[in-house]
Amino acid sequence: MLTASGIFVISGVLVWELGAVVAGVQSTGTIRGLVTIDTVPDKVMVKVTTDQSVCGDEVEDQATVVDPSGGVANAVVIVAGVPWGDIAPEPIINNVGCYFVPRVQVARTLSQVTVTSQDETLHTTHAYDDRQRTSFNIAIPVPGFEIKRPLRRPGVVRIECDSHGWMRGWVYVTGDVGTVSRTDGSFELSGIPAGTYKLLIWHERYEGMPQQVTVTGGAITEVNFQLE
Repeated sequence: MLTASGIFVISGVLVWELGAVVAGVQSTGTIRGLVTIDTVPDKVMVKVTTDQSVCGDEVEDQATVVDPSGGVANAVVIVAGVPWGDIAPEPIINNVGCYFVPRVQVARTLSQVTVTSQDETLHTTHAYDDRQRTSFNIAIPVPGFEIKRPLRRPGVVRIECDSHGWMRGWVYVTGDVGTVSRTDGSFELSGIPAGTYKLLIWHERYEGMPQQVTVTGGAITEVNFQLE
């Protein structure tokens, strides 16, 4: 029986409809892990040919950001079949030092992305969907200017600046909950309902295999990805 307060009563036992406790047992857990690669790549620098006063004489190609122990940053990990809860990240694409910051992020389908800049130069934020069609193309002429655009289509959105060819960013748009690995390759997803799921992984340069994981309520499940 469902009470007015949204609580099920089964054989005299209270069961929260969407809560974290079922019959006294926690019903959500945490997935934690590390994304790594065997060979740490050399840092690649790109010569700047325009706006050197803002961008500098060279910038780092951040397509592969790997720490000395092999931890891979900017890898997207998705829990297939688990939708976002009430709190989902609000994507922001910021132009900082002639980079898109953050370079990689995850956003819920139909969310609004805010595009802005901190640089004293003209940037364009040109978004292409997974069909290579333009989703939006926004010019940011001055620092602090903000524009919002919807992310209607699920899939990987590529971000480029038409004024500065080395600038690249990515937004992984999905209805399933996900996260991005940190600078040391670590990642964590909490509040995942107990059950067995497929974990998907995406990186702009490397490849990795999906993994099956079983989440236990009140526990941490460890899972690591080795990319190639």
